[in-house]
Order: sequence, then structure tokens, then C-alpha cells
Amino acid sequence: MPYQLPRRSKHLLKMRKFLNPKAFTLLEITIVTAVLLVLLGTTISLIAPSNSKGRSRDARRMSDISNLDRALNEYKLDFGGYPGEENTLYTSNVVPSGSSSIYSPTSGWVPADLSDYFPKYPTDPVNDVTYHYEYIHDSVSYEISTRVEQLVQEPSNDGGNDPSSYELGNNLLLISP
Repeated sequence: MPYQLPRRSKHLLKMRKFLNPKAFTLLEITIVTAVLLVLLGTTISLIAPSNSKGRSRDARRMSDISNLDRALNEYKLDFGGYPGEENTLYTSNVVPSGSSSIYSPTSGWVPADLSDYFPKYPTDPVNDVTYHYEYIHDSVSYEISTRVEQLVQEPSNDGGNDPSSYELGNNLLLISP
């Protein structure tokens, strides 16, 4: 009489027929999915770097405007008034007459000597017709502003009258939108 497998062993042999040794385990599928997600995230960040570059430029703009704000206030304390002519709009992308360079700390895009407050005038990272710094003052107040690229929520929180520009100063209505 031939040897018969116990009933339980027959059941295991039947199950082995259904198990495919070439199939993937759940752990392998999870690892591959995680690697693909990391690669996808990296690819997206490399394809659209303009968003991060825009945010970086906006952060620099806000820092520059803050430094300029501090310098203007210190200048007023030292000299009793704000630099430049009253009610004249100065922009960082235009060299005023009599100035040597927009960057010159002694006579930059605002024709005043601010070399005691910073080594060179701050200018916008792009500094063109659309993206530049603006400054104006009257006898008692001033405003400085810059247009932002990515941080569009900042202009709405600054209290100024231009929803597309980040504004600082003690009268945020001097520069018209």
C-alpha cells in the first residue's frame, strides 16, 4: 500500500499550488511605494523651483525694506528730517540726477548719504519696472514699498492701501497703488 500523506499535509500541498513564489509581499510593495513618493516629491520640487526662488526673493525684499525703514528713522533722528526731497517718489531701479549709482551709500537711488546706516543701498533682487523699491516722504511722514511675487498674504496684513505691495512707514497712504 502506498504511503498516504496525512490529511493536513494534503491541504498544505493544495495551498502551495495557489501561492505564487514570484509575487510581491506587502512589505515590498510598501517600500517601493514610499521610494516612488520620495522621487515624485523631489521631481516636483526640481521642476518648479520658481516658487521657492520667488519666496526667497520676497524674504530678501522684506528684510531690505525693514533695514531701509530702520535707516530712515535713524536718519530722521540724526538730521531732523527724512532724506531726499519732499513728495518725490524715489525708485530703486532709477538713478536720480546727481547720483553716481543706485547702490552708492553716499548718494544712491535716494540722493542722501546713508553710509552710516548700511554699506550700500538695498535694491530689489529683480530691480526692474515691476519689482523695485519705492520711497516717498512729506514733512512729517514717509512710506517705503515693494511688490511681492509669492508671499501675497503679507501685503494684505501690512495696513497699506496697495494689496499687491508690502508697505512700511508711518503713513501708508503716500504711495498710490
